[in-house]
Amino acid sequence: MTQRYLRAFTLAAAFAGVLALHGPAAAAGYPDRPIRMIAPFAPGGGSDVVARLVAQKLTPILGQSVVVENRPGASGIIGADHVAKATPDGYTILMTNSALTSNPWLYKTLPYNTEKDFVPVIELASSPTLLAAYPKVPFNTVTELVAYAKQHPKHVTVGTPGAGQMSHLAAEMLEQASGAELMMVHYKGTANSLADLISGNIMMSFGTVPGFVNQIKAGKLKPIAVASAHRVAALPDVPTVAETYPGFEMTVWFGVFTPAGTPTAVVQKLNAAMEEALKDPTVRSRFADEGLEPVAGSPAQFDALFRKDLAGWGKFIKERGIRIAD
Repeated sequence: MTQRYLRAFTLAAAFAGVLALHGPAAAAGYPDRPIRMIAPFAPGGGSDVVARLVAQKLTPILGQSVVVENRPGASGIIGADHVAKATPDGYTILMTNSALTSNPWLYKTLPYNTEKDFVPVIELASSPTLLAAYPKVPFNTVTELVAYAKQHPKHVTVGTPGAGQMSHLAAEMLEQASGAELMMVHYKGTANSLADLISGNIMMSFGTVPGFVNQIKAGKLKPIAVASAHRVAALPDVPTVAETYPGFEMTVWFGVFTPAGTPTAVVQKLNAAMEEALKDPTVRSRFADEGLEPVAGSPAQFDALFRKDLAGWGKFIKERGIRIAD
């Protein structure tokens, strides 16, 4: 074998090795240690609920522990940045929601590139946003709420878990649709805003169905409307906002991402394991109780939704002139 041929053979072998890392060989021994699932929001919210339900079922499917780690802050940016900068080997994954697609338009700068630094794995679930209120507020429907808000501009307080989060954007959508002026009150995390809502320190709040359904069933909150095209099974008597303002819809998705550069075979293995977890009767029952709709699907399908929402939120946020201080 000549030296020139040997060099060419060595380069070809090395290239084949690189390809193997992105093929079946990359996932052959994966996972061989625990996986960290980063939930970039405070415990108690919809993302946290989905993460813990799915992680519990993934552990026996994958044969390794899947540990949920909350890294809240800045509308999910802190946790997302942690994953974006993690080694792309499938052992640090992100379980987040639609806020990932709105943040690039709300903040002047981000510590990562939303379009390039993440690989969509799977959409696990979706949930319409739900408008819930303190039981003693003087309105019970969207029509009554808007009439009251127009009579008392900036008097109706709307709590959010943080500026720029999906609940904040839902309130902005209601202002746009109704012409009413609301008073936004931003907290640090779902637990804080929910506590003040239950105690009556704020009048109402948008959130996901799983974030509110237990308090509604306990009589601690009253539902006003859901922001979906149709009424939801978990709260069948609660009307939609669209019944008052046709076309009003805001559904939050919950999905998993890995850092860019994660081998395709690892992404596919995670996708298959999560699809299996979503078929579990216990998961589906708990999702139904929480007002969540299981979704599943391929990485390509989730990528298409991700990019569609990225463009859609850009248009809405620019129209409203919303900007969060860095």
